[in-house]
Amino acid sequence: MLLPMRIRSLFALLPLTVLACATPKSSGSGGGSAPVASRPAGPVKATVLPSACSEEGKTSDARATDVDGDGRPEVIKYYQTMDDPERPGEKKSALVRQDIDLNWDGKIDVCRKFSAAGLAVREEIDLDYDGRIDEVRVYEDGVIARSERDRNNDGKADVVRRFKGGKLQQKEIDTNDDGQADRWEYYDGDKIERVGIDIDHDGKVDRWAKAGGS
Repeated sequence: MLLPMRIRSLFALLPLTVLACATPKSSGSGGGSAPVASRPAGPVKATVLPSACSEEGKTSDARATDVDGDGRPEVIKYYQTMDDPERPGEKKSALVRQDIDLNWDGKIDVCRKFSAAGLAVREEIDLDYDGRIDEVRVYEDGVIARSERDRNNDGKADVVRRFKGGKLQQKEIDTNDDGQADRWEYYDGDKIERVGIDIDHDGKVDRWAKAGGS
């Protein structure tokens, strides 16, 4: 099944897999079709959009793209002038941050920071479009190394995932919202290998279980 044009347009601007749940909101009271663009899509003035992301990585060189032609940017890229390692003594304009409005509601949902080498180093994501950051992803050499998910919007990570070589190795879960993990899952490939459970919530594993066993 083909994705709507506006989803495909945005994902064409996302070299990394960001979200699988991005569902733009439709306007009007009838069906779910996209509104007719009022003008051709393309570069627009880098208007400041509401965002819960940190300010890190923002520069004065901001370049915006209006994907749907409604006059508001859906993608804002920030550039910084720095030394060009491939041309000693010369400068280059490098992308250091990219902000994306995935559901076209005029608010930033994803903020991605880049290293001088052009590799992703950090992402802040509003997964449910409520204006608050739900997940932070940290990258090493452009490959995901850790993610922290706040499921109840209390400002604390409830699920921490650790990766090695881009593959999930361990998951730490706070099941009772007391601010500390009480369930640990260890993975071998795509399958859970073993699970540790803190029954009395003292921060220590009380019971280990094999996947599918007790």
